[in-house]
Amino acid sequence: MNEPKPDENGGGIAQLFDLRRDIDDHDTIDASVRAGVDVAGTNLWVLFFAILVASVGLNVNSTAVIIGAMLISPLMGPIVGVGYGLAVHDMRLIRRALRNLLIFASISLITSTLYFTVSPLRVMGSELMARTSPTLWDVLIAFFGGSAGILALTRRSISNVIPGVAIATALMPPLCTVGFSLARGDWVHLGGAFYLFTINGVFIAFATFVFVKLMRLPRRGAVSEQARARASFITGLTVLGVLLPSAYLAWRFVDEQRFVSAAGEQVAELVQSSKYIVLDREIDPAARRLSLTVSGDERGQTIAKDLSAHLAAQGFGSTQVLVRFSGAQALDVGSLKQELRADVVNQLSREADSLRQRAHDLEAQNQALRNAVPDYPQLIRELQAQFPLASDIAIGVGAESAASAPEAVTMVRIVQRHAMSKTDRERIERWLAVRLPGRAVRVSYS
Repeated sequence: MNEPKPDENGGGIAQLFDLRRDIDDHDTIDASVRAGVDVAGTNLWVLFFAILVASVGLNVNSTAVIIGAMLISPLMGPIVGVGYGLAVHDMRLIRRALRNLLIFASISLITSTLYFTVSPLRVMGSELMARTSPTLWDVLIAFFGGSAGILALTRRSISNVIPGVAIATALMPPLCTVGFSLARGDWVHLGGAFYLFTINGVFIAFATFVFVKLMRLPRRGAVSEQARARASFITGLTVLGVLLPSAYLAWRFVDEQRFVSAAGEQVAELVQSSKYIVLDREIDPAARRLSLTVSGDERGQTIAKDLSAHLAAQGFGSTQVLVRFSGAQALDVGSLKQELRADVVNQLSREADSLRQRAHDLEAQNQALRNAVPDYPQLIRELQAQFPLASDIAIGVGAESAASAPEAVTMVRIVQRHAMSKTDRERIERWLAVRLPGRAVRVSYS
């Protein structure tokens, strides 16, 4: 039986954050969770298609396709079932959910591995690489995403939260990345991708467990106190075991980014020096190595020593600095920089002159075109002055279909007050031929 709903007319902060405020019927929630755990039927077909969509998206490096696979994937159902079963002490549901999750994951791995085995695209793109280096931030995403998911699942109204949760937690792409690694024999990236899937699965289930407890949903199974203690111990050990490596990887990631930033600052200061030109640089944060190719005074040991000292002062004492010199010992770097600047200025000046000349040519062409177009209003005034019987005159440019191809012509239409004689018409046409030399003229009378 459901607990009575809190008074919605009440106030206070606690009331605003009450998780049971619009909670659905407990039996309805239970049925929804159990339906998501099922393997057979629609869920299995949807899973199969989602695997193929995700594999293709990862293979062609298409973010939009991968998002589509996340939206249709049913992998989240068994994981939510595990967390829900732990919270309501339903061991049969936990076993069924774990078994079905294993089936789902196995089908995903087999299908994706087969796809990547036959695919001719063998390069590991950025979307695949993004699923091979999990950190503590992925733990936070999985936990907060799972929290939003179970809250949406337990609401009375239909929620639009679930699609966002599916995209954020991204269960399908890591499994497909494992399939890619299996197909290519890439064991290093395989481990990272599988660990990301493990993080997502464990912390979605853990978030479900926490919030089902907070919502005080009723127990669905009878377990002994000893079994409950054992389940709690295993849950805590699993969460801790998955969390600790991600915390270490997050610390290493931050440390590497700090090294990249510090090394970049030191190289930037060297570039500002008038004695050297840095021709090439390579920063390897994993190996703590900074390699430079420098042109200028050949004092490589001095540069390497100074850079090492500055990096050591920022906490990177084990940095290996390699400096290679290119060019003569007495190279005047200051003069070289001035010459480079002068070359750039001269090149820009030449390009500006070329653009000005091009603009002048275009203006000349435009003026020629304007001059070539007759002054039609003036022509009409002259015609009306010479031939008063023409009450209305219209002149325009048209096209006439000839035997071979359409021909551009000047069309003249004359509306007569009284019928003109043949002699007047011939005079008009001869006058137009003189007035519009080189143009085909057609005159119509009405």
